[in-house]
Amino acid sequence: MTRLTTMGRALALAVAGLTAAPAALAETSYSFVSETGDYIGQGQTGAYTGNDSTISVSGNAQQLQMSVRKGNDYWYAELGAPRGQRLQPGRYYFAERSAFRTGRSPGIDIGGNGRGCNRVWGSVYIQQIEYGANDAVTALEATGLQRCERDNAPLLTATLRYNAQPLSLSLNSDVGDYVGQGVRKDYAGDTSTFAVSGNDSYLVYNASGQRDSWSAILRPPTGQTLRPGTYPISRFGDASSFGFDFSGNGRGCNRVAGTVTIQAVDVDPATRLVTGLAADFEQRCEAGSTALRGSIRYRR
Repeated sequence: MTRLTTMGRALALAVAGLTAAPAALAETSYSFVSETGDYIGQGQTGAYTGNDSTISVSGNAQQLQMSVRKGNDYWYAELGAPRGQRLQPGRYYFAERSAFRTGRSPGIDIGGNGRGCNRVWGSVYIQQIEYGANDAVTALEATGLQRCERDNAPLLTATLRYNAQPLSLSLNSDVGDYVGQGVRKDYAGDTSTFAVSGNDSYLVYNASGQRDSWSAILRPPTGQTLRPGTYPISRFGDASSFGFDFSGNGRGCNRVAGTVTIQAVDVDPATRLVTGLAADFEQRCEAGSTALRGSIRYRR
């Protein structure tokens, strides 16, 4: 299959036009999944949000703590960067108990309701983190994996969100789909980078990570602007179809069919630049029977 146009224009646009999403979109929550036999979580699951619980984050770029209170429940999660470093998006392996970590090990310590670990084996995944004055944490999305007292103990997995805005790409490709090549994969900020550029009449989205590079070009139907709704798609769009072209890893379609659903979009009223996007799509390449399905979440 031969590409009729190059991706150069899309890649050039992707480096410009980034703006922040409204704070109202941010999520604050704490949840955990505990395997049977895990001492801390007692084999249970739990979920707490800023609407039903008191959730706070303290600390700084080197070490932070999330505290969660709801009724008689109290949970805490401490995450620490290797000594001399700052927490930033990425994956930290070979974590030790945060207050007693050695050498260049990152730190983790999850406990609550009167239970804690003496020794810890774990990993820390930072999907998003932002700082304010004095390195105070202003936004966080992270996952902590912890085994208590021994390296083969049952696993506790905790998800921490504090003023976090969605930032991810999910793909589910049929076997035989030319662009996706059967991929089923999720991308988040601990492994991948995301960018949008353009306005409410022409938008480019890029995601890069896990050895993949993906791009989507979005054009509303002729005479319209980008807004919520479900639309039939064609590659370049026209008065009756939405222009949509998802490609990547050197593969693209000459013709596309399918649908795109714009769940939500944020546009700066002064510049018309897009600052937030939630979109789901199903793309069929060359009018084939196989499809690539995806969900784009960019600070929305």
